[in-house]
Amino acid sequence: MKPRILSYRVSATHETITALGSINDPVSISDFDAFVIDPDGFYTDIPQALPFFRRQSELSDLLHKKGGVVVCILQPNNVVPISGMGNAPKYGFLNRAANPILSFLDGMTRAGAGSTIRLMPSGRGATSAYLQILKENLRFTAFLETTESEIARHSGTIFAVNSVGHPIALEFPIEEGLLSLIPPAHNVPEDRVGAAIARLVYRHFNDQQKEVESPLWTSEILVPGSNVYDDRIAELKKQHGGIGLEISSLEAKRDELRNRVRLLFGYGKVVLEGEVRAALRLLGFHVKEPEEYTGEWDVDLHEPQSGKTAIGEVEGSEGVIDVDKYRQLLDYIEAESLEGREHKGILIGNGFRLQPLDAPEREQQFSPHALRGAMRNQFCLLPTTELFKAVCAVLETQTDEALKATIRNSILSSVGIWTFAR
Repeated sequence: MKPRILSYRVSATHETITALGSINDPVSISDFDAFVIDPDGFYTDIPQALPFFRRQSELSDLLHKKGGVVVCILQPNNVVPISGMGNAPKYGFLNRAANPILSFLDGMTRAGAGSTIRLMPSGRGATSAYLQILKENLRFTAFLETTESEIARHSGTIFAVNSVGHPIALEFPIEEGLLSLIPPAHNVPEDRVGAAIARLVYRHFNDQQKEVESPLWTSEILVPGSNVYDDRIAELKKQHGGIGLEISSLEAKRDELRNRVRLLFGYGKVVLEGEVRAALRLLGFHVKEPEEYTGEWDVDLHEPQSGKTAIGEVEGSEGVIDVDKYRQLLDYIEAESLEGREHKGILIGNGFRLQPLDAPEREQQFSPHALRGAMRNQFCLLPTTELFKAVCAVLETQTDEALKATIRNSILSSVGIWTFAR
């Protein structure tokens, strides 16, 4: 018998899926074998207190008494109003069914969207069926800011992470039941989404049947022919594990290179400053991380051949890079000079960051005030658009150490706006 699935606010069709029109409908969740929900539905279908409490009880019965499945789209855990009871978090419908996991989710769920998704080779379980079908068409909107050990402490399993390793697909066993948290599908027909969800649910119940505990005496019984595949299975598992690790490693390297394009539109400490430091390292500079030096400046670099040093400030702006960052850099340079340490000053800017690369504004990223100050104090003004060109040239000829040295010396000797030229 195929498991019956009730779906709420998830666009998915399948012969086993029935849509729940409203949270206030009389249909009982616990009459089904699985419940699929997008918590964002509460924004468009705000429940009342009594139906809400009823749904909490039905979900508890589904998981604890029937060993069923709750499949939940992982969304930011915003607070929503419940008529007659005040505000509640979006995952409040799990309050009776999945504590203390719900408390764990409340504290760790963060908003954050993206499309870079890495499947975990170690992920084994029902949720993997959904990811295998839709892996090329997923876009996450939230993640868990926690560690693998913390999730394991709640008996959870991670199936996919974002580009920095935060979980975006995972599952938790709840007695014989299962809570699966998955990223939403993107630009996928409803029947394909439905097939992926149905496969997840079927996998759970199929695995349950496989996991019925066998009496000890059965270990001595050999079914004829059942052991002839053991060696080949072991060999393939070993190959599969190695391939999975290699894929993850190559994906990480590919994503790191693709991230260099963020030099053209990024801003802030995490994105732009990190990309600038990575780009300068690629050019052959020795670049410290901020925690490795005592100053407050954004970039601390050393040219290995000449021994010259420089400190820099990084700014990404939707408009022009003005004099504020220049003055900040000047303060740092002068303070270091008073201590007997002389550095080149580099103001690294991504002005008009949202404009196309051929926009006229991109040609004038630094204000006249910043330019005059740079000329007076021998500072280099380094547009990240030009830095990106240098990075691409180095990546095209990675063994050309002479090119790297030429670029480094050009940056350190330039006064005013630096442009890349072979």
